[in-house]
Amino acid sequence: MRILIDVSGSMKQNDPRNLRVPALRLVTELLPEGVEAGVWLFAEKTEILAPPCKVDAKWKAQTRARLERIHSRGLFTNIEQAIATAIDGWDAPDEAGERHLVLLTDGLVDVSKEADQSAASRERILSTQIERLRALQVKVHGIALSDEVDAELMRALATQTDGWLESASDADALQRIFLHMMEQAAAPTTVPLEGNRFDIDERVSEFTLLAFTGEGGATILIAPDGTTISASQRPEGVVWRTEAGYDLVTLSNPTPGQWELQGVPDPDNRVVVATDLGIELSPLPSAPRYGESPRIETWLTDHGKPVTRKDLLGLVIATATLTPAANAPRPREEGEAPEQGESAAQPTELALELDAESGRFQTVLDTKTLAPGIHRLQVTLDGGTFKRQATKRLKIAGVPLSISYAQRNPSEETPSAALVATLNAEPDLIDPGSLSGYLLMRGPEGRESVIEIAKPTALPQVLTIPIERPGEYQIQGRLMARALTGENIDIEPETQRLAFEFVAPDGNADSERDSNAPTLSWLELSVYLLVGNALLGLMLGLTWWLLNRQRKKLAVAQTKLAAGKTA
Repeated sequence: MRILIDVSGSMKQNDPRNLRVPALRLVTELLPEGVEAGVWLFAEKTEILAPPCKVDAKWKAQTRARLERIHSRGLFTNIEQAIATAIDGWDAPDEAGERHLVLLTDGLVDVSKEADQSAASRERILSTQIERLRALQVKVHGIALSDEVDAELMRALATQTDGWLESASDADALQRIFLHMMEQAAAPTTVPLEGNRFDIDERVSEFTLLAFTGEGGATILIAPDGTTISASQRPEGVVWRTEAGYDLVTLSNPTPGQWELQGVPDPDNRVVVATDLGIELSPLPSAPRYGESPRIETWLTDHGKPVTRKDLLGLVIATATLTPAANAPRPREEGEAPEQGESAAQPTELALELDAESGRFQTVLDTKTLAPGIHRLQVTLDGGTFKRQATKRLKIAGVPLSISYAQRNPSEETPSAALVATLNAEPDLIDPGSLSGYLLMRGPEGRESVIEIAKPTALPQVLTIPIERPGEYQIQGRLMARALTGENIDIEPETQRLAFEFVAPDGNADSERDSNAPTLSWLELSVYLLVGNALLGLMLGLTWWLLNRQRKKLAVAQTKLAAGKTA
C-alpha cells in the first residue's frame, strides 16, 4: 500500500485544519504489521514521508513522528510525477500479493503555468500511465477532496485499475475514507463489534479500538471485570489518542471476556486485534460487473500460516454479511446521489462452506440478488471460543444499459399522446459516447416504425415518441455500447406492451414526429445492422491480428533469449 498526499496550496482552503494528519495517523496505527507501506507528499515535486518497507513498530513510530510535515505550501499539482515516483520499484506483476496506490488530491493536473504542458501531462496519465498501472496490477484508490478535482481523471484511474473512488464533501470525512481505503488494500484482523460489545479471547495480545465520537461524544470502555477506562481514567499500559472526530485506544494483554463500549454507535467503529490467530481474504473485485459471480474465500491463519487442522476447522462457522452502506452520515462515492436516512435494504447473510482439501471457507456471490450501490462486506470466522472478522467494500453495479417507458396521455399541458423512453447507463461501466441502438415499435393495425437511438449528449437520454392512434403498442429494443474495459455490450431489453386510450383528433394521422425521436426505414435499419456487424467483425479481426503478431514477437524474443543463454 503506497499513499500519495497532495500538499498543494489549495489545501489551505479545502483542508484548513490539516485533517490529513489525523486521517493518516489512523491508517498508521491500524495497518497490520507485515504489509509493505510507504507515504509520499506531492505538489510540484514528490517528497518521501515514510519509505516503503514492511510495517512494524519501528515504521509506525517513524511515520507517526513525521506526520506534522504535511503542509499546504506547494505551487503545483504534478500527479503524473507523483504516481511515477510511488510505483518506482514495481517492475513486474507480483504474484504473491496485491498492490494498492492511494491518491488524495483536491485539484487538477497542474505542472506548469503553460496550460498545454498540464494538458499533455493529463493525457499521458490517461494513456500510457494507466496502461502501466494495469500491467503492474496496481489498484488505484482515489480520494477527491474538492468539487474542483478532475473527476473524470480520478474515475478513470479507479475504474480502469479495479480501484475505489470516494469524494469527501469536506476534510472532516477524511478519517472514514482513509479507513475504507486501508480496508480495501490491507484489511486488518478485527473482532465483531455487536451492540457496542465485543469479545476478546486469550489469543489476543493487544487490541486497538477505533471509536468515532461524533459531535460532543465521549468514549468509555468497560472491561469484563467492570473496570471503567476513559481518557481521564486509564490504567497503566493503556495508550489513549484523541483526534478530531475519533478516539484510538490501545490495550496490551487485555483481559479475556466481553468488553463494552459506551459511546456513539457507528458502523465504522472497529476493534483491531494483534493475535497469532488471524483471518485472511482472497482478492475481490472492488466493483463486480453486472451478473459477475465472484468467489468469496477466507481462511484462518496461525502465526501467518494457513490453519490446516481439520478438528479445529470443523468447529468454525464462516459467514459473509453484505450490508448496504448507510446513506448518511458518510462520504459518498463519486457519482453517487446523496440521500437521507438509513438504507431500507436488509443485510444479506451467506454461509461459507469448508473445502476440506484447501482448508478454506468459500461461497459464490450472486451479484444479481443485491441492490445496486455500496455494500459493506464483513466475513466472520466463529470458532466458539474466538471470533475473527475482516471488512471490505463492494460497489454492486446495476444493469449496464437500461431503458424504461412511460405513457403520456393528452392533457391541457400536452395535447398529444406520447411514449417517453428513458435510456440510462452505468457511467463507471460504459463509455457514453459509444452508446447506440434502436427501438422497434408496433402499433394498431400492424403499423411499424423504427426509432434510432442517437449518440447521447448526456445521460439519462429521453426520447419522446408521439402516439397518433389509440390502441396497444409493442416496443422492442436493442442497445449497444463499449465497456470501459474494452469489450462490446449488446443488450435486448425485455419487450414492453402499453395500451393508450384517448380520442384521436381528426386528420392527425400524418402529424410530424417529435424531432428528438428520429425514425428509420427498414432499408436504413438493414444497412445500419449490416454496417454495425461489419465494424464488429473488423474490430475482432484486428484484435486477432494484433494478438497473433504479439505472440510471434514474444516467440522470437524467447528464441533469442534461449540462444543467448546457450551461448
